[in-house]
Amino acid sequence: MDNTSQILERSAELFAGQRLLLVNPPVDGLTRQLPADWHVWTWDYFVQQGLSGSLDEEHLRFSHLCPAVTELDAAILMMPKAIERAEFALAQIVPLLRAGCPLYLVGEKKGGISRAEKLLAAHGTAIEKLDSARHCQLWRCVVQEGAKPFQLADWQRSVQLAFPDQTVELVSLPGVFSHGRLDEGSQLLLEELAPLPAGRVLDFGCGAGVLATVLARRNPDSRFDLVDVDALALYCAEQTLRANGVEGQVYPSDGLSDVHGRFAGVVSNPPFHTGIRHDTSIAEEFFNKVTRNLLPGGELRIVANGFLKYPPLIEDHIGPCTVLRETSRFKVYSAVAPG
Repeated sequence: MDNTSQILERSAELFAGQRLLLVNPPVDGLTRQLPADWHVWTWDYFVQQGLSGSLDEEHLRFSHLCPAVTELDAAILMMPKAIERAEFALAQIVPLLRAGCPLYLVGEKKGGISRAEKLLAAHGTAIEKLDSARHCQLWRCVVQEGAKPFQLADWQRSVQLAFPDQTVELVSLPGVFSHGRLDEGSQLLLEELAPLPAGRVLDFGCGAGVLATVLARRNPDSRFDLVDVDALALYCAEQTLRANGVEGQVYPSDGLSDVHGRFAGVVSNPPFHTGIRHDTSIAEEFFNKVTRNLLPGGELRIVANGFLKYPPLIEDHIGPCTVLRETSRFKVYSAVAPG
């Protein structure tokens, strides 16, 4: 069981038999080991898939919005890696709790739990650290009356991005990759004007949807599928497409797990880190599996930090790798599937 779940289990007497909202949990056996009326909200599709065998749809929600669970005895937020995502979640959780209900925050010391006291101070009183073990901490506050009702519009950001051939309205939410701006890697990829193949194109790890939006306008014969593991990113991608009059299929996928069929092209600014550590495992698995989704002659076009050793991986699984563009920090790679 995850360390964060273990520290909750150490305080099982606080939770047993309660009607609880659990937010952002890992995939483990906490909801089976600790008897309670669990209602889980996750924005991670991997977690949704992992917990769906033990929790039904009424008790497990994958969404950018918190389920409106009533008559809660308490709520537990497992600390997300982005502080702004924690603030976004707390703003939705607290209005569901009656005055006097406890609100718990648990997380790893290296993952932002040191901010717990400040985060909880905005929502309650009697703030205290209950436990510290396994490199984790458990905090609690008591919710007071007068919580501000949650309004998504207060958190949603819309910015105008100017390109030489178009202007795009980008919609984003807290914790979505490159929230409220265009990141340097995506900008470099979009500076490449070589056309994409006609037909279906996959935007893998779509984030707020900027790549598919710009490239769909430039490539009218391409039809885009956008996938991401993050429910907030998927919502933002849908909103970005709609705001710019672009059509596309947007759906969740853990890696390529829910991607079916074959594509004339795949574009991506792929994830290269997990939590606070650099981690190429997601990209390595992607290169290994994406060949089954590329048509013969289909193109893979990605941008990545230059220090990541992607070309050998790409050539091992797809074909000769070409650098289309590069800066001191990023490179845009292209490879064409044989056939």
